[in-house]
Amino acid sequence: MSSSSNFHRSVSPILISDDDVSSRETSRRRARERARERAKRINEVYDKRIYEVFLSFRGEDTRASFTSHLHTSLNNIGIKVFKDDHSLHRGDIISTSLMQAIEQSKIAVIVFSRNYAESRWCLKELVKIMECHRTTGQVVLPVFYDVDPSEVRHQTGEFGKAFFNVVSKEEEKPLALDLNLGIASYYWYPETRWRMALREAAALAGFVVLNSR
Repeated sequence: MSSSSNFHRSVSPILISDDDVSSRETSRRRARERARERAKRINEVYDKRIYEVFLSFRGEDTRASFTSHLHTSLNNIGIKVFKDDHSLHRGDIISTSLMQAIEQSKIAVIVFSRNYAESRWCLKELVKIMECHRTTGQVVLPVFYDVDPSEVRHQTGEFGKAFFNVVSKEEEKPLALDLNLGIASYYWYPETRWRMALREAAALAGFVVLNSR
C-alpha cells in the first residue's frame, strides 16, 4: 500500500456543526452592522461640519508669518478655515468654541513650532484633534515648522524644553478617578494624554518647513 494511502486513512474528517456555522454567520452579521453604524455616525458628523480646515498653531511663533500666509492662501482658493483670532465671536467661551470648531472641521492642520508645546491651549486642541481623528476619521496634517518630527514625537530638543516648561507647572493629579478600583487612572494625567497625542500626531505623514528668517 502506498504512503499516500496511509496518509489519507490516518486523517479524520473535520465535522462542523450547524451551531458553529450559525455562530460564525451571527458574528459576521454583527460585524457588518457595527461597520455600517460607524459609517453612519461618521457621515452624520461630516454633515454637521461647517469648516473645511481647522488651524492649530502657537500664535507667538507663526501667527504673523507661516500661519498667516497659509490662512490667506486657503481663503483665496475658497476653503473655509477656522483660525482662532478670526473665527471666534466676541463673548464666546474660548474653550467651548475651540472644541466645537475642531469637531466641526473636516481637516485639522497642526503647525508644530518650537514653542507649540509650551501652550496648554495648543496641547488641549491637539488631544481633541487626535480624538476626532480616531473616532470620526478627521484628516490630520501635521506641519513641522522649524522643528524636526522626531523632536515632536519624543519631546526632545527645543521643542522638548518648551513641553517640559508647561508640564512642570501642571499639578500632579489625574483628570478622572476610577471609582471601581478607587485609584487614579494613569492615562488621565494631563502629561500622559499630551505625550500620547504628540507621538500619535508626529507619526502621521506631514510637511517639514524650514524657517527662512
